[in-house]
Amino acid sequence: MTPNASRLVRKIEEREQVLSAFLELEQERLALACHALARAFSAGGTLVACGTGAAATDAAHVAVEFMHPVIVGKRALPAVAAPELARPNDIALGLVHGGRDLEVEELLARPGLLTIAFTGPEPIDADFSFSVASDDRAIVQEVQETAYHVLWELVHVFFEHPGLLADACITCGDVAVEARIVAISNQTATIERDGAREQVAIELVEGVTVGDTILCHAGVALERVD
Repeated sequence: MTPNASRLVRKIEEREQVLSAFLELEQERLALACHALARAFSAGGTLVACGTGAAATDAAHVAVEFMHPVIVGKRALPAVAAPELARPNDIALGLVHGGRDLEVEELLARPGLLTIAFTGPEPIDADFSFSVASDDRAIVQEVQETAYHVLWELVHVFFEHPGLLADACITCGDVAVEARIVAISNQTATIERDGAREQVAIELVEGVTVGDTILCHAGVALERVD
């Protein structure tokens, strides 16, 4: 085997190992992200993909994948690769093959969006952030490409079971529940738990911020959880 062929075989083996480890680690959160994504689409959201440099091609690929499904019978879902078009209640999907990308980070920091990030080893803060444990940007890209095809596939699985997309009351049970704040507007916070979101009043709890975990019941935040 020539040196180039040997190097290619090693890279393929490395890619398979990184991909297998990624899917094993992230399978549950990928499913939760798909559920949240399907709910956001069902509520009228648009997927806004963003990446720069080589990742810009992946952003365009994601948008085309959702807009033009390759399987007969799957619905076309609204998606663009234009961050400037993002609106509240849309879905922001950022792709970074390695290092930092300020344009992606700026998009994911906008309030009111469901945010999903795919990065190399350096994570970005998002509702669902997926890091690929490799310093080889080509391997990172290939793992991310597999992952966003999983997103596309499972979103359509959820659409085939519309009962899973119905609004669910997170805080309506007999006991208070813990949930994370993902957005705040005046005296109302948007909370998230297991991929579902709900708005709660926060007048009773002073100084809460995005990222805090709060104890909620019947649409009201009761206290911050350390």
